[in-house]
Amino acid sequence: MSNPEQFPLSVFPPEHMGVSPRSILRFLDRLEERRLCMHSFVLVRHGAIISEGYWAPYTANSLQRMYSVSKSFVGVAIGLLAQDGYIHLDDPVISYFPDKVIKQPHPYTQQMTIRDLLRMATVHTRTATQIVPHPDLLKAFFNVTPSHKSGTVFNYDTGGTVVLTALVERCTRMPLLEYLRMKALSKIGFSEEATCQKICGVSHGGSGILCTTHDLTKFAMLCMQQGNWYGFQLLPKDYMRLATTRQIDTHFAQPGHGAYGYGYQFWMTDHNGFALFGMGGQLAICLPEKNLMLVTTADVLENPCGVDQIFQAFWDTIYADLTDESLPEDSEASDTLYERLSSLKVPHVQGDSDSPIALSVGGKRFQLDDNPSVYRAVAVGFGPDYGTFEYTTESGTHEIRFGFGHNVLQFFPEAGYECLASGAWVDAETLFIRVYITDENLGSVQLVLHFAPDGSVTLSSRAFGDTLLSGLDACVTGYIYE
Repeated sequence: MSNPEQFPLSVFPPEHMGVSPRSILRFLDRLEERRLCMHSFVLVRHGAIISEGYWAPYTANSLQRMYSVSKSFVGVAIGLLAQDGYIHLDDPVISYFPDKVIKQPHPYTQQMTIRDLLRMATVHTRTATQIVPHPDLLKAFFNVTPSHKSGTVFNYDTGGTVVLTALVERCTRMPLLEYLRMKALSKIGFSEEATCQKICGVSHGGSGILCTTHDLTKFAMLCMQQGNWYGFQLLPKDYMRLATTRQIDTHFAQPGHGAYGYGYQFWMTDHNGFALFGMGGQLAICLPEKNLMLVTTADVLENPCGVDQIFQAFWDTIYADLTDESLPEDSEASDTLYERLSSLKVPHVQGDSDSPIALSVGGKRFQLDDNPSVYRAVAVGFGPDYGTFEYTTESGTHEIRFGFGHNVLQFFPEAGYECLASGAWVDAETLFIRVYITDENLGSVQLVLHFAPDGSVTLSSRAFGDTLLSGLDACVTGYIYE
């Protein structure tokens, strides 16, 4: 064969690659015990897929926003840019953006190199527009007064990655994904439907790539193999070796899974691995020494320890039971695993489907006290296995339908996102409703309604993720008025 596109990912039973199906079942058990909202996983060993699963309504064809996994794509693009002779990693990055400099730059900003941005060692402690609001992130990056000398300490700076993306697009005069497709992605079967959101007129390489789980799997495998795809060297090997090994310490900046160091837009992990990591559980954990890789997509934003729990579940089950020898076939466990994978669904809220107070509050409208949120009034209604939550804002009255013991698929009011909603009575007076966004952006809303004997309701509403949901944060009391 003379074309890398002719090498699709192979599929083998996990036992053939030294992984017990029982360890995969334990991995799934752990995720379920933690009530993590998983979307997909793909497990790869020795270059072959040995198990994969999708939590309905997600499928293998679902395009999902990868958030900061996108940064690793940018890191690879910079390596290709250097290989093609456009740049040198120790060039001052400001020299490529004279049009974005609106005042005499600070010496620290002048000295900042492309390599500094790759290592998250910029002159800022966070994204420049978070320090001083500005409509142009690139101008903010070069003109906000720096806090320290670059190249010295790790600070997570998505703005630096956007600057690197703009550098790629300025040098090549091509969008980020188009350049990567030409150089590598098309050659590994990366889907044509994959896309990237924009920010300030450039591709949002810091957070905006949308692709399938298989796309991420192929890209991560290419990175784990230091750019080699079935004998074809698609990426610069020496650069990829540096990119996926520790280039700066993160111990004091990032707890948990982020404490093992950072490469060139890649995170280091325990067990001498590295990871592509995006908000909410978008992960590709690569362990070159074991030739093992786990890819996940998820929405664990409401759980501050959710990503660490995915990592730990992997270490405690699949990794802990790993062997370098083929295992005997375990048909019983394989059958159980197959059935389990066929029935995966995004979790619904657990609890009672009815309460004695439901009859007295159902259909009643509650006028809320003045508050800074969008909520002005709320009402609930109940059917045989579902409920409705109505809320009134300045734009009108909107409805969310939720299931008892199951999720209801619908579109989130006003934002228009596809979403799932379920609810349960957690005690006789308290109704809990959760809405998961299942669109291209991550997000969820938790609604807690406490109905008191005096005829009042207290609504506690908390939004996670997408900024279009942020106006739904509230804690307010109201009373029946009709």
